[in-house]
Amino acid sequence: MDLHPPTPLPEGYLEFFQSLESWQNEQTIRLRNSFIHSKEDLSVRLQKNKKPLLSQINPNIDGDLLQNLLDGLLTFLETARPSVSEHVKKLKSNFKWLDFDNLVKAFLKPKESELVDTAKQLEIPEEFFIFVLDHALRPVLRLIAESYQEELANDFHWDIPAICPICGAKSHFSRLRQEDGQRIMFCDRCFSEWKTRYLFCVHCGCDHPNDISYLSVEGNDAYRVYVCKQCHGYLKTYDERTSGRQVDMYIANIGTIYLDMLAQEQGYTNHDGDYLL
Repeated sequence: MDLHPPTPLPEGYLEFFQSLESWQNEQTIRLRNSFIHSKEDLSVRLQKNKKPLLSQINPNIDGDLLQNLLDGLLTFLETARPSVSEHVKKLKSNFKWLDFDNLVKAFLKPKESELVDTAKQLEIPEEFFIFVLDHALRPVLRLIAESYQEELANDFHWDIPAICPICGAKSHFSRLRQEDGQRIMFCDRCFSEWKTRYLFCVHCGCDHPNDISYLSVEGNDAYRVYVCKQCHGYLKTYDERTSGRQVDMYIANIGTIYLDMLAQEQGYTNHDGDYLL
């Protein structure tokens, strides 16, 4: 990916997430013929309950599937991130005590307090535990999301544009489509994309032209952070019209941490703590 951030990233940072994405892609391909999702009527579900799909249904992700994915991810981390090897060993040694079926349910609802309590019982950092559950489940969540890709790409409306309508993850990144400038929100957990308005704050709904602007760094104008004067929220964005090409949105989100820093230094927030669904 041709991304040259003006602020140097930590050594190995981008390469780690590129390797992690490759691992997840391999798992998605491996599971494609064995995991079957019974497709729901997405519009009816979302209009009725105003909650992301996977918090409403049983997606039939059993505990054995999570255990196998988590075991593979931890093996990957032993090589890719030796600094967490002690946490990896402790978690693996406690597999026999974990209720993996309940962990799937707790993660998708979400019931973060249950996950935090489990991490404390295992005596491993809660951030590490939630990170590995999240990234272990992503391959199967992406398979589920594929079922709704066509519906999301058409005349789909969702009342909470900063939240993924499929898996419920917070979106921090969008793209402006090359052919027409349509803003497309992106979920880095399940890779869903959905439309929202261009001149519009996805956090508070403000659409006053004088209150929406963007910041960028000279030489990287295709990568922008749109900011709202009303709620002081921000959204990172890649403008395909400027560059004339598409990029790997997952890696682009990771590689533009300098835009988060730029926005936060000027008093803007991504409102991560404001969404309770």
